[in-house]
Amino acid sequence: MRRLLFLLLLLGLAFGQRVAVLGDFGQDTPGRTQVANLLRTEHARKPLAALLTAGDNFYPRGLVVERFLKELPPIPLYPAFGNHDAPNLEGQLKRFQLERPYYPVRLGTMEFFILYTEGDLKAQREWLAQALSHSQAPWRVVILHRPLYSSGLHGGSPGLRSLLEPLLRQHRVPLVLAGHDHHYERLQVGFTTHLVVGGGGANLYPTKPPSPHTQALAVAHHALFLEADPYSLTGYALSPGGEVLDRFTLRKDAP
Repeated sequence: MRRLLFLLLLLGLAFGQRVAVLGDFGQDTPGRTQVANLLRTEHARKPLAALLTAGDNFYPRGLVVERFLKELPPIPLYPAFGNHDAPNLEGQLKRFQLERPYYPVRLGTMEFFILYTEGDLKAQREWLAQALSHSQAPWRVVILHRPLYSSGLHGGSPGLRSLLEPLLRQHRVPLVLAGHDHHYERLQVGFTTHLVVGGGGANLYPTKPPSPHTQALAVAHHALFLEADPYSLTGYALSPGGEVLDRFTLRKDAP
């Protein structure tokens, strides 16, 4: 039995896993329903190992709406929490059976480090430094609600950049996911790719002129899909109709 489990683990690492990410989805809009339908369709087409969020899971004050959750595919859900979740953070932690709003999740070759931007970030930075130091995952991904970089109305956070960027550079973290601004955007800052994935269902916002770091931008509802093996990580954002808004691949031989 142990040998069989070991072989299954090796197969999972070799062929990778597919996960989905969405942010700012918990508003009762047609867009939320459309994105939920997209996720179920994609899960039926090619199974998803898990769904992660970039926060603002329930508007306007974080009260859990079970109907929203039941419309998502029946897979493990790992949420980050945003400013709209903060008023009912304890209720959401209880619902998702979490002890605290920042934690790691290992899914195949990917390990996700989920931060809580509405809490004590200095303490979380110390936790993240230790977690990154001990991680053996080929791909390490940070998820938080407020973005470090964004061309949206809220924009990127200088405070988060000063706090986290030295750590991202030190550990060569390849991917950071955020929400808060309600659009899709991919930005490249040094070694790290930053994604804004805030089009999960809430009302869309217009953007400012693109940042010099911007590689792709779309004001549209969407979900992000990530597929990884030990040597490459591919991401693509799909609209509810299945249109590919953006696609990218990160490789281990990247500079």
